[in-house]
Amino acid sequence: MEYIAIAGAAAVLLALTSSFKTRLLNVLSVFIPDVESYSAKAYWDYKRYSWGYGTAAPGKDAITNRENAFTEMVDHLLNDYADLKNRVTRKLNVNQWAAYLSFSYNEGVGRAYNLLANINSGNDAALEIQWKKYIYAGGVVNQDLVERRDKEWDLWVS
Repeated sequence: MEYIAIAGAAAVLLALTSSFKTRLLNVLSVFIPDVESYSAKAYWDYKRYSWGYGTAAPGKDAITNRENAFTEMVDHLLNDYADLKNRVTRKLNVNQWAAYLSFSYNEGVGRAYNLLANINSGNDAALEIQWKKYIYAGGVVNQDLVERRDKEWDLWVS
């Protein structure tokens, strides 16, 4: 009987986790395409060729479609989530996770680590200042990044 209770609790936890991930992916599936746009053809993106919704393209002549681009985007986001979830000690809501994963998707998981101290401490005032410093491409302020950081922050506090 005890085994059934433990198995039942595990199923509930799994369902809650799955539900959270589903809600998170629902937010991200709207947010990322809004801030990334879509390109079927590879394009030069500061340091590399990108395509789809901003993921790395295999070369300058690469072409993708929306379905593959979306799948690649989701895979990337889930990998970042798997990497970051055990490092985040503060309970984040769906929108906070979505904002953080958008940041990670754009800047890389290594730079997302830089935000962890302020995220985990709950110091959102310091976090906002730090978050909004990531607006440079090639040492120059990039207006698209300014707007993206503002949108991410608005999502974080919503």
